Amino acid sequence: MIVEPSEGKPLVDWGRPQVQDMLEAAEWAGVDRERTESQENSCKRMRDHGALDTNYGRKLLVGPDRHQQRAREKLEQALEAVQQRSDKQAEAVQAQQNQVAESETKGHGKRLAQRQRALAGLETERQATRDTQAKLSAHASALGPPRERADRDFRQQTMMTFRTLLLENALLTFMAALLGNLQLKVSLACILRILVERSGARMETASHGIYWVNTTGLSVAYQRLLAEGVDGLCAMDLRCQGKPIRVHLKEMPP
Repeated sequence: MIVEPSEGKPLVDWGRPQVQDMLEAAEWAGVDRERTESQENSCKRMRDHGALDTNYGRKLLVGPDRHQQRAREKLEQALEAVQQRSDKQAEAVQAQQNQVAESETKGHGKRLAQRQRALAGLETERQATRDTQAKLSAHASALGPPRERADRDFRQQTMMTFRTLLLENALLTFMAALLGNLQLKVSLACILRILVERSGARMETASHGIYWVNTTGLSVAYQRLLAEGVDGLCAMDLRCQGKPIRVHLKEMPP
């Protein structure tokens, strides 16, 4: 954020090298204000014509507890890995017990002691694996049966997003068609403000649909721009229920 300094005081701020090469330090504040207008306030304008302030109420959708499901899946994977390790250790213990029994039968001395120590180590590892398996089973039991969870209903957010995108595309298409019949360059926000947001009147005859746009309070420049826009609308040959639409300007009392 850039704070414009008082007159006679230095501007304490920094800018990117590209900005420093193009602009003097005193002009950075104006550039920042333009960037704020183009970026941040564009969201506010989108909320206005996108009708995003509509309140549909808070809705909740009840479904499976995904947090519990993920925790259960992790525990099941861990239990499966521990079970596989336990099976391998059981086979190793059985094989080592056979070797100890063989040494006892043949009367080995030093080799028997070595095989007994190896058997003790394998049994210790197997017991640790059993303890880990018991803890994981206890955690799985503590999770209990599958639960339900009330989540936010994202349908409102999705609907507003798609409605805004559709409206944006429709407005841009309308503006592109209108600009083809205009001699002046005008922005979409400007044409919407002076044309769509103006009050007026409507009358339908057997062959036409006639609209009058109120020009009361408009400056000469805006009246000229509005007249250009109305001429462009008439040139677009718009129709409603098969009847051509004609737009006229008229000063109406408040």
